[in-house]
Amino acid sequence: MKTALIALAAAMSCSVAAAESLTWETKSIGQGGPTPIGKGIKTYSPAKDIVVRDGPPEKGGEPSWVKSLVLDENFAIGASVHREQPLTGFGLMVFRRGDRDGFSWEWFDKVSGFTFAKLQGNGRVVIQVKRQGEAEELKSVEFLEDVTLRYLDDMSKPPGTVTHEVLIKKGSILALAP
Repeated sequence: MKTALIALAAAMSCSVAAAESLTWETKSIGQGGPTPIGKGIKTYSPAKDIVVRDGPPEKGGEPSWVKSLVLDENFAIGASVHREQPLTGFGLMVFRRGDRDGFSWEWFDKVSGFTFAKLQGNGRVVIQVKRQGEAEELKSVEFLEDVTLRYLDDMSKPPGTVTHEVLIKKGSILALAP
């Protein structure tokens, strides 16, 4: 019995260690200014909860992926994942259920080491990479500051229009690979 309890405790601690957490808030951006529409803490397992889709091939035919995490019944966030020697940048994006013509893209450039900064606006993150030969592939993103990801629900709207924002809070981790 004691052995079984020790094994159960070890298994539970492994499953807790595999969980990640991401704190978020969503806002609708209208003429009256931003209106909060949702917030939460998403505790998830990268192995179970990250949705992986094939992306367009990179230069030279290298594979790429879009990996995303559903936050609630309306919003998900994701990353463009590809292999690069060394990884010099990556994109984060927002997805919203029901918007066929929606668009979101926030680029992060390498600052130094594994620290990257948002190209437009504020926000620094530190990443972990998975090595594939000499190439690096984005494995996780830890938010060193609050980072706002912009979203447009219909690309036929005028350039520069933002209809929603998803704020990812400092300390959150977007783990894309187990």
